[in-house]
Amino acid sequence: MATKDNHYIPQWHQKGFMSDRDNQLCHQTRKEFPLPNGELKVVENCKWYTPAQRFYGEHLYSTFFGEEVNDDIERKLFGPIDDNGSKAVRAFLSDDQTEWHHNFEDFFTYLDAQKLRTPKGLDWIRSKYPELNQLQLMIEMQSLRTIHCTLWAEGVRELVSAEDSDVKFIVSDHPITVYNYACPPDSELCEYPNDPDISLKGSQTIFPLDKNRCLILTNLEYAKDPENANPLEQRTNATRMRRSMVNTIEFINTRKLTADEVRKINHIIKSRAKTSVAAGKEDWLYPERDTSCDWAELRHVLLPPENELHRYGGEMYAHFEDGTVHYQDAFGRTTPPNEYLNKNIDETQLGRNDQCGCGSGRKYKNCCQDAPQELRTTWNVASIRERHLMFCNCIRDVLGLDSGKTWLDVRRELSDEQIKRIYRFYSALWPRETDIYSLLPKSDGKYRGLYTGPLDVRTIGISALPIASMFDEFLIETPVTNPNNVRPEFSPIENPSRYKYQALKDFMFMLQLEPYIGLGLVNLIPDPSEFDMPLMSAMMEMARERGDRREILNEQDRRLHYRLTTEDLLNSTAMMPKEARIQLLISEFGLDEDDATQSIDALEREAEASPLVMLQQVELRDSGQFLQFRMGPNYEMALLIAQVTGSVLVTDSGSRWQELMAAQHRTQGVVTYPWNDAHTQFNVLPIDESFLKTFRKSQGNFATARNWLKTTDRMVQDNNRNAAQLTLLAGQASDFTDRLERQIAEPLLQDRFRISSPEGGFYDATVQRLLARSSCLRYDRYVRSVYGIGIQD
Repeated sequence: MATKDNHYIPQWHQKGFMSDRDNQLCHQTRKEFPLPNGELKVVENCKWYTPAQRFYGEHLYSTFFGEEVNDDIERKLFGPIDDNGSKAVRAFLSDDQTEWHHNFEDFFTYLDAQKLRTPKGLDWIRSKYPELNQLQLMIEMQSLRTIHCTLWAEGVRELVSAEDSDVKFIVSDHPITVYNYACPPDSELCEYPNDPDISLKGSQTIFPLDKNRCLILTNLEYAKDPENANPLEQRTNATRMRRSMVNTIEFINTRKLTADEVRKINHIIKSRAKTSVAAGKEDWLYPERDTSCDWAELRHVLLPPENELHRYGGEMYAHFEDGTVHYQDAFGRTTPPNEYLNKNIDETQLGRNDQCGCGSGRKYKNCCQDAPQELRTTWNVASIRERHLMFCNCIRDVLGLDSGKTWLDVRRELSDEQIKRIYRFYSALWPRETDIYSLLPKSDGKYRGLYTGPLDVRTIGISALPIASMFDEFLIETPVTNPNNVRPEFSPIENPSRYKYQALKDFMFMLQLEPYIGLGLVNLIPDPSEFDMPLMSAMMEMARERGDRREILNEQDRRLHYRLTTEDLLNSTAMMPKEARIQLLISEFGLDEDDATQSIDALEREAEASPLVMLQQVELRDSGQFLQFRMGPNYEMALLIAQVTGSVLVTDSGSRWQELMAAQHRTQGVVTYPWNDAHTQFNVLPIDESFLKTFRKSQGNFATARNWLKTTDRMVQDNNRNAAQLTLLAGQASDFTDRLERQIAEPLLQDRFRISSPEGGFYDATVQRLLARSSCLRYDRYVRSVYGIGIQD
């Protein structure tokens, strides 16, 4: 028979808090009743219960197939976690460090389960997804397991005692309590079902093991400098899902608390409970009666002793039998930080017309001056824009373009050493432990676009760069390979001779976009998975699954891929004998001899004028040249980045369009489009050719298009469905497109322009999971719109 009553606080754990009665705890339950005047009346009720009678929910973890109830999660998942957790808690109730070591991992696994499986924890999971049924909720709960363990384990760990106090610790219906002195219970970060994230420097985790012992976990930076550490700033290296090396017996275990100190901790626990708390004595359930200090002052009781902090921090080197050495610093980083990327800007010294400290290149008054801290990009390190401008400077310097060399010279003389130097510099700019989410723009209400499609110097100017003039900010993913994340045989540093042609494409791409980057017209962003190994693994697994299906989603993309790869092959083999190149085309692409000969003759006539034709012999042994065709960001990453940055998605790829349309929100299988009457009228877009030449946004028709798109996007963001306003916008769009088609020649129009803004937007459960597991704290629940350019049916 299936288990019906699912205890989210195990009965054995409840027993550790008993005192006055042998097998009962006094439970205080808070209920709120709305009054006619709009106020809430709060009633607290106290009653004694056995452990079997409370802290459970009916079928909390059950799944249902028709009338059949499945309790595998309760028995097979939480059963072992609770069994091992029971042993682990007993170990940490002792002072036996050997037992601590043997039970360390089980202990933190149990803590993580206690944070997620309570009614409040399950509501938190639900809040991260647009919709979940019970089965999906259970799947996502399992997928999110252990997301807290690494950050907890890397912090300062303290066990405090209430043995000498006549007041003991209480237990709540959400037994993992997170306290941040800058986030009182009525703050936005504490709005139900949220807690302040444990990655925030000032967040401390409280977990009473029993009535006499409590665990307090504190982030190292805050513990060492509580007065100056920003409590709402994320700790260094806040990536969650990673392995880390820690000393498993390093727990501070010296403090014996007074009754007043225990009451303060109990007050925090009670304040962050969902509805109920329990204790061995009824009097212990009213800590607020004897706690007069404000929320921020409570932090002092939780701070670990300063004289014990020398046990935490520093660097670690582990030498293995195979001769390898593992390095790790106090924050789990496996490479030493690049100090030259750091910035130290005193905001109080900035004038309104000075350049903003975020590195955007804009004036302070037009950038971060009035922006809330949580919506800014970091000021502590070089921005994405600054790093890419440094990279462009490196390319021009190493290739000699700043000292008289031409691109023709580069094609003839590009050397292995130049490739090594340039990619080595890129790898130093983007170390693996980069906090990418602090660098990406935030979802701040700006009209921001994210391009997803072919990332190639030959195509990026066709759709992506022209439409950038329509947005306040336009994001494009960089196609440059980060050597930190590839195997040596595929690394441009280790095998530069195989990278000559791809390097030529990468360098030309960067130099073409350099003026757009410098002027803030394009934000060229790296792939976030380059700095999050679990995220990269998940993305690669999903890409493999798509590859196994071998689906060609769109003929338009197939033709483009065929054309570009044929050009790549011919460009990279320009110095081979003609006959050898003809045979290469016949063998690789199935051309007959006449077609192959004609293709090569045409290329040879234009070889010197074509900027990507290699004018030197390149390495063809050992698999030849590395040739990359990149469509980025891919489907999942496009959704993820768009939600993080608050962007609409823009694509000229039919394949990507089809993938995204499958992610539309459906109500009972039906997609609805509340803004469609206006959107369908806006079906062409003027190409701002002047923008491509002068890097300035044109006015006239272009300003009209820009304002119309921005207005409709604001309606979608605000869920504004005003029929009169939509009718007006539809009329404006119809008049505008008619005027465009009469006034402008066809080549200056981007036709087949589409806007898709379904009710509930675009989302994917896998992407929601990846976001919940990431170190990004703020992101949209879904992508609101997708724009298609030139998409063929």
